[in-house]
Amino acid sequence: MAIGVGTAFALTRTYLLDLAPVALVLAALLGTLTGEAVTPRPVRGRGAASLLPRRVRDYAPRRELIVVALLGVGIAGFASYPIPERPDHEVKYFGTAAPVSLASTLITLGVTAALTAVIVWLIVRAPQTGVNEADTAADNAWRHDIVRRLVYTCTAVFAIVFTALAFWYADGQWDWRAGGSPVLGLVLSLLAGLGLATFACYAGALVVTPQRLQESVPAGIAGQINADRVAG
Repeated sequence: MAIGVGTAFALTRTYLLDLAPVALVLAALLGTLTGEAVTPRPVRGRGAASLLPRRVRDYAPRRELIVVALLGVGIAGFASYPIPERPDHEVKYFGTAAPVSLASTLITLGVTAALTAVIVWLIVRAPQTGVNEADTAADNAWRHDIVRRLVYTCTAVFAIVFTALAFWYADGQWDWRAGGSPVLGLVLSLLAGLGLATFACYAGALVVTPQRLQESVPAGIAGQINADRVAG
């Protein structure tokens, strides 16, 4: 994530501005896949069939979905307003610059959200592993954790893009000599601060493994696993 943010910022200072969101998402995706590759599934082997249906809404954190939706609406709102000058200073030194568009940003984020939804669905619908209650509980907890990480990664990507756009638009509004509105600049700066805090929250949460067994399995199974941990 850090490499993606740094690379994206560097690209915004060049004529490759449109590739900044692509670089961010590719780096975040590579980091996520690498993390999952070194975090193997706790239980291997196909288990017994289960009559209990697994639904995406039972695994995907609802609050984060709402946050992603709000960030997406905010990003789309930025795209509907006149875009500030390119941040690579082409206008300053050459008097003109290539037109700026947020099309690549919107497409990249749309693809990111769609891929996250598909991967989450595949994880939830993956065959159950394990043959006893403890294995089933561990497998269920694994599904919760990996879905949480995927959704948190998507949320962090949306948050940092929203933050960058808010700061960019705010910078243009603070220039009152060019017809900007300092009041609007202040509002956008505050929104950018909220976006940055949101990014820090979810990016930081990716390195934390919360205890979610109580939420992911029936009370009886969770209690049995906790008892086994104590006994161990």
